[in-house]
Amino acid sequence: MKGTIQRNRDRDTFETAAERNALGAATRYARTHDLATPAEATYLEALAGARRDICHRFVCGILRGDPDGLPASQPIVLEPPPTAIPSEPEPLSALESEQLQSIVDPVSEGCRRLALVPFPASRNVLIAEIAARHGYDRFRLVGPVRRWSADDPSATLVERDVHPVDLVPVLECEEAFSDGEQAERIRAEVAESVVNLALARLAAAAQDPDTDGADESNESPLELVVNGVPAADSAAAFERIVTDGHPFHPSGKIRRGMGPAEGLAYASEFTDRIDLRFVAIDRAYALETSSMDGDRMTDRLYRTFEGLENALERALPESCDPAEYAVVPVHPLQYHRTIPARFADQRADGRVIPIPEYARPATPQLNLRTVVPFDTEGTADGPLPRCKLAIGVQTTNVVRTLSPHAVTNGPQVTDVVRAIERRESLETLGVVAEPAATCYDRPGGLHQGGDAFDDARHLSGLLRTSPSAHPLVTDDTVPVVAASLVADSPATGQPLVCDLIERYGAKTDAASPTDAALAFVDRYAGVVVPEQLLLLCRYGLALESHLQNSLVVFERATGRPTATLVRDLGGIRVHRGRLADHGLSLDPYPDSDLDADSEADCYRKLYYALFQNHLAELVATIGHELAVDERACWARIRGHCERAFDRLRAEGADPIDRVRRDERALFAEPATHKALTAMRLQGKRHEYVTSDVSNPLSSDGRQRIDSPEGE
Repeated sequence: MKGTIQRNRDRDTFETAAERNALGAATRYARTHDLATPAEATYLEALAGARRDICHRFVCGILRGDPDGLPASQPIVLEPPPTAIPSEPEPLSALESEQLQSIVDPVSEGCRRLALVPFPASRNVLIAEIAARHGYDRFRLVGPVRRWSADDPSATLVERDVHPVDLVPVLECEEAFSDGEQAERIRAEVAESVVNLALARLAAAAQDPDTDGADESNESPLELVVNGVPAADSAAAFERIVTDGHPFHPSGKIRRGMGPAEGLAYASEFTDRIDLRFVAIDRAYALETSSMDGDRMTDRLYRTFEGLENALERALPESCDPAEYAVVPVHPLQYHRTIPARFADQRADGRVIPIPEYARPATPQLNLRTVVPFDTEGTADGPLPRCKLAIGVQTTNVVRTLSPHAVTNGPQVTDVVRAIERRESLETLGVVAEPAATCYDRPGGLHQGGDAFDDARHLSGLLRTSPSAHPLVTDDTVPVVAASLVADSPATGQPLVCDLIERYGAKTDAASPTDAALAFVDRYAGVVVPEQLLLLCRYGLALESHLQNSLVVFERATGRPTATLVRDLGGIRVHRGRLADHGLSLDPYPDSDLDADSEADCYRKLYYALFQNHLAELVATIGHELAVDERACWARIRGHCERAFDRLRAEGADPIDRVRRDERALFAEPATHKALTAMRLQGKRHEYVTSDVSNPLSSDGRQRIDSPEGE
């Protein structure tokens, strides 16, 4: 059918109030960094790309996640040009192949297939172009997402470049949301994600990559980032180059509770320093925890920050004894906004004392609430600890406060991990310790909800050991957050992992770029996978080693991976039965997510985080950017898994049937996928919604992965 009408988005038109409200902050930032004339042009251009990318993530979540209310568990995928369209479910019967061809003609460069997503209740069909299918059925889309309506009298009206907020009413008609309130929440979340992604890309533009200078420099890709990105330490520099948020969450770039201007002030892509503040709590109203061989957090803070103890003395009334107060590090947004409002009564009677005359600079990490202090005092022995703070801002599914669960459990898990490390002599895996924490705690016992629980989680802090202090990190190596590997290096403008592979290939005399990439993946998997499987199988510890929680240790000069460190003990799962088999135990805060309710709970945690999030995203980036066959990458990763399970069997320290169960669960076809989009539509935060996806660790699953483009 000729003459199809296309509704196109105007690049200079704001589609949502969120886009319009961010104009002032974006313009100010663009003008400050001399990005364009007129100053707002860079923001308007970034908005167009951000809309498309967030829409792609939303649609991919629908394709993989099987949300409630949708008619088909799998997308209808056609090879272009399509010769026949299925007649079910409705309204596909109203769409003819010739008509579909006219709607998408010409298809975008790199398009291999068309995905059709029917919505019978609204008689709409979403049309998305698929460039590749990666491991675990992760689709990479190209071009605009189109929406066709069967109710148009001429059936010729098509909307190009669907804005992600426009998916909400379509899904609402299908009753895919838990209720109308959740639908409105998602509408706001995806609108904010578009804006925050566009603003983040202004930050990337402000870094102004100098590719010619990078080519001429003899510095390694790692040193180019460390020397070119201001931060409190070398590891923190890599946090700052990550701009795109969660790679496949529809609301992966939200910061609910933080406006555009506050994002520019406090988010890692925009600034290398914020002012870390401090608040004192009467110890009669404080829960203080620490590992068995360490001091309380207050004492550690005094050693770390010169002058803090004296500042507390000045802030207290003369009748108060400083020894009767615990000190908590506080995010500046929380210090100025939440503490005065929520703790007004406690401030009035002296239970909570802000310390107004003391602040110290710190670099925010990419999760906003963990910060890296600058070594301005020189009073601490060794690298300064990270401070994990409470902040009333929602990212992805949850508000990033710090619960009494995390305060109680972190030091205990630290003790357990240290005991395991003494027994196992782990060679390539380290767990970043959380030796001390404190939160506000009303008398009356453990709090599971209500105002008492909210008070605790809004005034709390936790210390995390610097990764540079771990024995697996030496002077010749640097810990690099894995999320930065798939982010663009400011030095070259291409994903950092590509720069590292090029360096690694040159230093190992690889015969070809493909050989260098496969050798790199093989080495990478060797330091990331085996000992995490050991912790799971032997001790029942399932680490949450996704891209943001994993710090891969690289040789500075060669780009060779040597080890991996995993952080965030609050997100792990522990099978206490397996732990007890080795005489180890925990007494976690009641109803902690840390407690695994089954072996399957541990599998969902580790196998999703490490394989479906971390390794799958890394392999997809390598495959796409360097035209490497992903199937060969997954074959090497499987080899490390097989050898790890073989070693466990050979050592004879673990029941053979347990090893077999863990192995079968990892290699099972299909794999169980944590369906983040379906979870978000239903408003679920901790209760998993799952779907089935093909498993690249199985031979059948590998065959579903596309070959490199051009083959």
